[in-house]
Amino acid sequence: MKLTQSTLLLFLSLFLFNCSDDSDDSEINNQIQFSGEFLPLSIDNQWDYDVENTNNNTNETTNSQDVLKVESENASGFSLSVNDNGVANGTMSGILTTGDLSLTETTLVSNGTIGLPIDGFDFNIVLDNALLYNTEAPNGELLYTQSGTFTQDFQGYPITINYSLFSTQLENLENMEVLGVNYDTVTSANISLELSVSTEVSVFGLTQTISLLDTQNVLSVDAFYAKDIGLITANANTGYSLNENTVTILQQLGVDLNMLPTNTSILNTQELTSYTLQ
Repeated sequence: MKLTQSTLLLFLSLFLFNCSDDSDDSEINNQIQFSGEFLPLSIDNQWDYDVENTNNNTNETTNSQDVLKVESENASGFSLSVNDNGVANGTMSGILTTGDLSLTETTLVSNGTIGLPIDGFDFNIVLDNALLYNTEAPNGELLYTQSGTFTQDFQGYPITINYSLFSTQLENLENMEVLGVNYDTVTSANISLELSVSTEVSVFGLTQTISLLDTQNVLSVDAFYAKDIGLITANANTGYSLNENTVTILQQLGVDLNMLPTNTSILNTQELTSYTLQ
């Protein structure tokens, strides 16, 4: 009888332990499930934003506005413009207007581009069906990744740039407040860009490869979309620090780095002020 009771206690303990683990996993991976249009794409839909750009190195802040508009539709999706085909002030406005967007009840897909946020390097990463959000994905799930290498000339020196681009689903929220307005049913996602940059220099007849930018995250954008409304806010952090030793070497070799800041840190925030949907 004691053996039977001990056996029952053992099985009961194991059962409760497993249930506890399952409960913990459920809480960690729990995500409210949403579906619907989180960026309504109909011709002439328009969103107006206040944009704030803060240079964290100088504490200088500039304020501006963005007007985002659905311009056209073709076989591969919808095309958006910003500021009457002008320059985007909001980082996320720029990303949304670089190519065609396609929408489902749970996803937003981009075939646009993302430029390198470093002055002096002129290159755009072309997106291939990049998922910008998936309302059915768990919080923290990787939605899209793309890596590559390209080269360009910088004042006579060959520059090699390695990049990795990621989009990640973030939390689905029952509601969120932006500029005093409460929005229901909000999904969010992140876009991140990681870079490393190297170059070759000749010292005493020997060619060496040196790191100009050690591997680091140079762009991170959190975007929030409300159901049946669209993008309501986005926070973008841009920043990098060049390798100090390499900067010194290039300066000694006569390279002009005045147009290439050695470090920068910028916070760009855009918030919805009004919108018109057809």
